[in-house]
Amino acid sequence: MVGICGILGDPQHDIDAIDHTIEWADHEEGGVYRDDTVQISHSVHRESDAHQPETTREERRLWIWGDVIGFEDSTGYTPREGTDVSDAAYCADLLRSHGPSFVEGLNSEFAGVILERDRTEATLFTDRLGARPIYFTDELDDSVLFSTHLNSILAHPAFEPSVDDELLSEFLTLERTFGIYTPFEGVSQLHPGSTLTVDLETGSTSLERYWVPRYRPIDRPYDEHVREFSSIIQRSVEERSDPSATEGLFVSGGSDSRLLLSLLADDVTGYHLNDSMNTEAEIAREACETAGVAFRFLQREPDYLTDVLERVADFQLFQSFFDQAHFAGFEDELTDEVDAVFSGHTADTILEGFYLPTREVPVPHLGWTIPLPVLEPVESVSSYAEYIVNDYQYHRGSSTNTQPAYVTLDKSPVAVLREYMTESADGIVHHGVTYPSLDALAHAGGFYPITNNKAYFTYYTANQMLPTHYPFLDNRVIDFSLSVPHRHHVRRSIVNRTLTERNRALAEIPKAGIGLPLTYPRTVYSVAELWRSFKTNIVPDSGSGGGSWSDNAAVLRETNIAESHLLNEEHAERCPAMIDWDEIEALYRRHLEGENNYFDLYAVLSLCNSYPAKNDLVAPR
Repeated sequence: MVGICGILGDPQHDIDAIDHTIEWADHEEGGVYRDDTVQISHSVHRESDAHQPETTREERRLWIWGDVIGFEDSTGYTPREGTDVSDAAYCADLLRSHGPSFVEGLNSEFAGVILERDRTEATLFTDRLGARPIYFTDELDDSVLFSTHLNSILAHPAFEPSVDDELLSEFLTLERTFGIYTPFEGVSQLHPGSTLTVDLETGSTSLERYWVPRYRPIDRPYDEHVREFSSIIQRSVEERSDPSATEGLFVSGGSDSRLLLSLLADDVTGYHLNDSMNTEAEIAREACETAGVAFRFLQREPDYLTDVLERVADFQLFQSFFDQAHFAGFEDELTDEVDAVFSGHTADTILEGFYLPTREVPVPHLGWTIPLPVLEPVESVSSYAEYIVNDYQYHRGSSTNTQPAYVTLDKSPVAVLREYMTESADGIVHHGVTYPSLDALAHAGGFYPITNNKAYFTYYTANQMLPTHYPFLDNRVIDFSLSVPHRHHVRRSIVNRTLTERNRALAEIPKAGIGLPLTYPRTVYSVAELWRSFKTNIVPDSGSGGGSWSDNAAVLRETNIAESHLLNEEHAERCPAMIDWDEIEALYRRHLEGENNYFDLYAVLSLCNSYPAKNDLVAPR
């Protein structure tokens, strides 16, 4: 487990009880720093980043974990040059020249600590989107306990976890707890785009937000948006690529990875994960061949998700179910073959309006809806809460305002959401995160913080395995996204258009699942999606599948993952009081008989195999 953890303040709370919680594998580098005011442990992939803290001439000390590629101040943006200087040394130089406010201009994903010279204050900081979240509690006497992993907080003997039933039900229903909250009282994330200064004598804290998403659309010809984005994404990829390193790319049958293929050197290796060489896999291979790069097929075995559950269960963040750790079962192959890997993850979220509210048309008598590329205005926080619960993009569940059958909490999901959402003249607070307007909430609510994304665990676990680059999380891409009118986000695909202009041969390869080239207008895809939905719902065996992810319903029926990792007395005893175990067993029986209850079963599999459950931190005491 790579990351940072520590105790700021009273030295009686020893870090030895928790430093192991940020260790993912034996090959990681790191160390522990101690003085009479702080204890900080760090773990990193690269030996060059292991020397921390970095000390400035003013004797400030700095630790950082992330992917740091440039800096912007009043004079403009300056990309980082070369890789011969460690992240910590690069940031320490910025700390010397700009003071602690350098964090505001740092690009792109990171979490870190600054210890002042006189040892009276320490400052925690994170990137704009909280992509590398910092969890913390100030409930230890005169101290703050923090970590880039939730388990570090829960593992400390001086902290006694208490489950928040409402937020745990939110995780089980919607696959994450939103905003800065966790299912444990007194434990939260650091607000995205912020710093938290800790008084090391008293343990008191002061939060300062240095960035919030402000939706400021620029009304101009769409071609101008495309030209600007094409320039931004090219620089974003170039600044992350290291010619001296062996690099890979996660390749799918869609457009995001193809755009990255068009920008990377031809010595990259494309990695595609699938059960078989189905339609999506063949398209991914064709994309690699067209780009002139090597193609590597990672084939899942029938018990793959059981292996993934066993590998990642201890690292559950309550920000995705276990199966979102898609590549965790191929850690050895990836780390043996490449130094770093690129990913197109989050492109649809940030650039394609994936979480923007759009209209859905119900189909009478069939019980399903048709999504339309038409914006649905958000008029209040209540309507936004309803949207989260009912929209098919926001979660993989049944899209109804009900808890899983085994949750006994007498409160609807939308009521739980509304409990943590407020609106005032100063903006909206959604689960502890501040948005300046309803437009900003609608635009950025799915990625600010990035842990609001239902597939966050894909990002997190890939970063734990090896250095991973995410060009679509670049500050310049985020700023660009906020400048594009919402109508373009939902009606057009800037990724498809940019790819078409950069490499038409790649764009003309059909998109998996749709069967149409990426050169077509987005409205045509909407019609194709409608036809695919029709075939899937009316003629289930129509052959309209062939994607890259597992058939989760079949996994539960055809493997023993539920019997071996859920349905036994040991796991029943681990459950919190709000869980009805008999309902879990009944739900599983109905699933075996033909219902599709995989989502609710994956939720409780994720919970019962997590670190806090296995250490009796969620069951009644």
